[in-house]
Amino acid sequence: MSMPPRDESVRQLAFDFAANLTDGLSLWREQQQEALRRLGAELGFPVGANCEVVLRSGLVLRGRLLLDEADFFPVARRDSAMLRIDNVNFSIGEIASCVRTE
Repeated sequence: MSMPPRDESVRQLAFDFAANLTDGLSLWREQQQEALRRLGAELGFPVGANCEVVLRSGLVLRGRLLLDEADFFPVARRDSAMLRIDNVNFSIGEIASCVRTE
C-alpha cells in the first residue's frame, strides 16, 4: 500500500513546550510595549519619554508619557487614543502642548 504524496501546503501547528526556554508572559509584555511605542510614534507623541504636557484645561503634567494600557488591542486612532502620566489619564484631544524634557 503506497502513501499519498505529501502536501507541503498543509501543516499542523505543533507546540513544543519543553523546548520553550523563555518566559512567555515576559515575551508578550515586551511585544506589547514595542507595539505601544510604535503606536505612539504613529500618533506623533514621544511615548516612553519624560515630557511636559499641558492640557487644554490648563493642567500641567510632568513625567513619563505612556499610552494607557487598559486595552489589550490598542488602535492607532488619533481621536480615541488615551495617554497618561503617572495616574492621570487623558485623551489626545485634551493636549494643548507636549514637549519632551529629556
